[in-house]
Amino acid sequence: MASNSVKPESLLHFPQAQLSPKESKIYDFVLETWPTSAIEIAEHFKEDTNSRESKKKASTKYTYYLKKLVEKGLLLSKRMGNALVVWPMKAERLRAVHAILEGKVN
Repeated sequence: MASNSVKPESLLHFPQAQLSPKESKIYDFVLETWPTSAIEIAEHFKEDTNSRESKKKASTKYTYYLKKLVEKGLLLSKRMGNALVVWPMKAERLRAVHAILEGKVN
């Protein structure tokens, strides 16, 4: 059965030039401060997060961009409660290399 999904190996050298300016800024922030969530990103970009309604709106906005970056293979994500927490794929690769060097791979 054919799959339309992109294999992670083909995204190892994903050019950041193919990202929108907004995606690029978000990706750069995640690289600097990971793990992070949509609310933390919204606060960094000075979005209004004072009321519950504005926090939900900002979270939805940045979750959209985070999911696009996850689909492109640049970030990994995990749901923790209602929050989507993301970290760079680069960090996951470093963790795997560290495990190999420590001899903890089965």
